Amino acid sequence: MTPGDATGPDVELAFPAVEELVTLARFTAATVASGAGFDVDEVEDLRLAVDELCASVGTFGDGSSIRLNLTRRGDTVRIRCVNEAPNAVANGNGTVDDGWRPSEISEQLLAALVDRYAFERHNDRPCGWLEKERGRTGT
Repeated sequence: MTPGDATGPDVELAFPAVEELVTLARFTAATVASGAGFDVDEVEDLRLAVDELCASVGTFGDGSSIRLNLTRRGDTVRIRCVNEAPNAVANGNGTVDDGWRPSEISEQLLAALVDRYAFERHNDRPCGWLEKERGRTGT
């Protein structure tokens, strides 16, 4: 059986939204991808994509936190990132600010690095996910 044939354990990682700690997310993603049999270039693409995903969803330095869920199913790694701050998208008057959107460059980078990605809301908080398959290039 090759590494990509198995289902890996689901991994959850939560950390304060501090730029220096995104290294933990990149390292964890690389570990999960290695378990799926990704080659060195694929692992590096995933590490860069996780960095961009965290930067797009997180608001660094404001006391918020980031939660990642990483899953491996066969040759596919899926990563979901949520900004856990209770006021991550609140506009100050108790309503949700619908103005949050990832930057165009973030979307271009993710399109080049992974097979699928999307940005959405989870409990009215910024959320994004990506998927990368072993042996495939970005979309």
